[in-house]
Amino acid sequence: MSELPSAAAAPFGKLERTLAWRYLRAKREHGGASLISIISFVGIFFAVAALIITMSIMSGFRATLLDALLGGQPHVYGVVASYTEEEAEQISETISLIDGVSSVAPYIEEYVLVTANGRKTGAAVRAIRKEDLATMPFLKDGGTAAIESGFGEGKNGGNVVMMGAFLAAGREGLGIRPGDKVEIITSQTNAGPLGSTPRSKAYTVGDIFKTGSVELDRLYIFMPMDQAQILFQSKDRYQMLDIRLDDPNRTTEAMTAIADATGNSLYTFDWKSQRAGYLNALQVERTMVRLLVMVIMGIATLNIIVGVVMLVKNKTRDIAILRTIGLGRGGVLRVFLLVGTILGTLGAMLGMVIGILVVTNIGAVEAFINLFVPGEVFDAEVYGLEGLPAILDWGEVTRTGLYALGMSMLVSIIPAWWASRQDPVSALRFE
Repeated sequence: MSELPSAAAAPFGKLERTLAWRYLRAKREHGGASLISIISFVGIFFAVAALIITMSIMSGFRATLLDALLGGQPHVYGVVASYTEEEAEQISETISLIDGVSSVAPYIEEYVLVTANGRKTGAAVRAIRKEDLATMPFLKDGGTAAIESGFGEGKNGGNVVMMGAFLAAGREGLGIRPGDKVEIITSQTNAGPLGSTPRSKAYTVGDIFKTGSVELDRLYIFMPMDQAQILFQSKDRYQMLDIRLDDPNRTTEAMTAIADATGNSLYTFDWKSQRAGYLNALQVERTMVRLLVMVIMGIATLNIIVGVVMLVKNKTRDIAILRTIGLGRGGVLRVFLLVGTILGTLGAMLGMVIGILVVTNIGAVEAFINLFVPGEVFDAEVYGLEGLPAILDWGEVTRTGLYALGMSMLVSIIPAWWASRQDPVSALRFE
């Protein structure tokens, strides 16, 4: 016993750690951790796992949606409707020499009515040159399948088009497969003896593509440029330049460089301005979900106060004995601070492990849940993606674990301080 004071002199030393661990492992009839302590442990575990899983899925949503959107639309738009085809191509060559620009492709885009198999739906026709198919990142084969089907071949570019997967065969699609015919009706008109009638023409669907975004896959039809210039009465004209960057987030610098290279003769805007509301909504949603789950985790850690207080009540006699044989108030405080911290740490660690396992096996988890529910939990046509995405952010995992640990230590201070204020004389007298 003579060594006790010296052992206790080391803050969070072996004696204090041993006592804290012993109190946690003690059975309830021996004054061990109460049911409330177990509930607090389970609450922290679920809250940590939920926060990691939720934030990983939201990160996956954001990354997948942005990848799909940026794959199917320009990073920077250049308006060339007022230039001739030759002038627009010269501007394209100038921009392609700028550092950070990976490709420049002219295009025309018009909204049309598409009919096939007795069904009608709206769509957007994007006219591109055959050689520019390789600049479309979502075409994994570089447009080889489309070219082999005859895209861009024949007189005036031929009559073969490419169609988005959900526009062709989705729940509200046209029921189209490669080789089928569709009729495209434009807003342009032809004058005739009976008045003006909309321009229309039948085309063969040569290939069906997927961008990864249902929004784009149920909207777009790709048409050879020469054919579109005739159909939309835009001979010797392009509408826009599709400017792709090595880093899609550096659009401001790119637009400044483009303005300098073209002498401010080209009006440009970027994908961020097109999707500003969308991006802000994603960020606000992410922030609010994080705050909500952190509040839930904070409430779960508050149960540690009750659990440790009940443990202190059960161990009043032990505290008094430890005080009389040399353990100071600080030592008692640290023992019960460790009790609460260990509870929170164990809950956080288990929650982190389960959260990581769920995120890294999200496909199997989704398939397992689908076994017990009618239909699909994550319907591609409802949510706009083809699967439940999740990206494990180790920074988020670390912050979540540290927050749980910090909250556990913080709420443990109150009951630990109360334990350190116990009067050993009164405790022994009434015990």
